[in-house]
Amino acid sequence: MDKAIKTLIRYEWVSFIRNRFQLLMVGVTFLFGVYAIYYGQTEINAQREVIKEVMELEQSEFGTYLASFKGEPETMQEEQNHDIASKPAFAWYRHGYHAILPPHDYAALAIGQRDLFRYYYRLTGMSLHYQLFENELANPVNLLAGNFDLSFVIVYLFPLLIIAFCYNLYSGEKENGTLPLLYIQSISISRIVIVRLLFYFTLITGLALLMSLIGLFTSGSVLKEENQLPALLWILGVVIYNAFWFSLLFLIVSYRRNSPFNAITAAGCWLFFLIVIPSVLNIVVTTRYPLSSTELAGLTRRTGLENENDEQETKEVILEFLAHKPELAGSDSLIDNNRLAKAYAAYTSLKDIESQHEVDRYNEQVRKRNILANRFHWVNPAVSMQDVFTHIVHTDLNTFLRFQDALGMFHEKITDFYFQKLFWDQRIHREDYSKLPAFHMEKSIDRYTVATGIIFQIALLTILFALAGLVTIKKKSLI
Repeated sequence: MDKAIKTLIRYEWVSFIRNRFQLLMVGVTFLFGVYAIYYGQTEINAQREVIKEVMELEQSEFGTYLASFKGEPETMQEEQNHDIASKPAFAWYRHGYHAILPPHDYAALAIGQRDLFRYYYRLTGMSLHYQLFENELANPVNLLAGNFDLSFVIVYLFPLLIIAFCYNLYSGEKENGTLPLLYIQSISISRIVIVRLLFYFTLITGLALLMSLIGLFTSGSVLKEENQLPALLWILGVVIYNAFWFSLLFLIVSYRRNSPFNAITAAGCWLFFLIVIPSVLNIVVTTRYPLSSTELAGLTRRTGLENENDEQETKEVILEFLAHKPELAGSDSLIDNNRLAKAYAAYTSLKDIESQHEVDRYNEQVRKRNILANRFHWVNPAVSMQDVFTHIVHTDLNTFLRFQDALGMFHEKITDFYFQKLFWDQRIHREDYSKLPAFHMEKSIDRYTVATGIIFQIALLTILFALAGLVTIKKKSLI
């Protein structure tokens, strides 16, 4: 590094620490970042508490069932517990299993879809669709506004900070009358502009990295194997995203226009990338693939047999269900024993079978929306970077779609376990509690590949803008 560049960097540092407005902006942004980390961790910790409570409830519930097998029941309550524990006629709809989507250690940094979709379900052998679409109430204003997490600060606020610091790197010297002094320096004006850009890139990106490191270290251990790659990709994403906005500012500044023009153009780019494109894309996907949750509202209404005392009706329901599950037929007392419990088990299963097409259509629309939106991410680095953050901390839409698929398979395990005993008139024994169905969700194998690919796309756009700025600045004879 030659002496002139060292002098220039020292000059920029002195100018920065003497500019109270710039110091204030850096300080406020840092405080926003710290608050965003705190907010995200508060939200995720609240979810962890809920998960802990529901798991404790489940352990307590099944602990009660297991305890009922020890000795003869002495009280009515103990006898009732033993009936629920051992008789499939009660157990199939009373035994509740929690399917949990636990948050990743770094989910607090990019909450993503975790506030919109449910992260746990209590499933019994009753209708799967009724249990899936019976939503908890949430504040619609909060859902519309989203969450103020660290990814929001980096994606939305840091570009504004970059614009505020860099829009007048050349024009400011010209308007202040100091440009002629720079022309007589030993280095060219273009190098001065580039060095100043690199100075502020180091300063602002350093601030973003500092906030990211605070978030990463306070949200989880970076030494854990499952956290190492996400932490690395997060850091890489922050650097590339900031580099993109600096390259864009470099292109704007390279045209040597006045400060108002640069500021308006840069602000217009911010609006275009962060407001206009997402809004237009949202209109396109909602128009092309319309979706209404009211289509599924009927699935959440409790329904039952028209006349459960009508033996013929219950028999027809059971036989209709057994046509779909012939392996459950064959018991000598199929209709005579626990007829009503079997009829309701058959009824809820038939209801799921009948509504499956409707649910598949709804889910397919959601998937098509997601695929269409992903196709246009390359034109919008801001949305792309938000997508990267949610991918690497497991809060993206695909994770919740996979969770929904896993719920279907888990519910099938539950019904297979209980219906086998119910329709074959078998009791549940203490030994069966070691074979209870358990929830399992396959890990995504391409999560980090997708995130790396998106970061690579943003890096290409960054290089493209930087080269365009370099060509433009040469054409303007600044070199």
